[in-house]
Amino acid sequence: MTTIIERTPSRVTVSMSTRRWNRMLQLEETYKLARIIKRSMRQVESEPAMTPEETIAALRAL
Repeated sequence: MTTIIERTPSRVTVSMSTRRWNRMLQLEETYKLARIIKRSMRQVESEPAMTPEETIAALRAL
């Protein structure tokens, strides 16, 4: 259960269990990772296709 202790126009202070807080932190990290993956998928779709030889050469260059 979450209880709002104080609310201002720019900030909210709440009281919650550590279990729920840790779950919220985990969900936030998951959301950030999903945004990164989605952005990278858009970049992959916009790049031209490579042949297997070009792919191997690019990987070796790393």
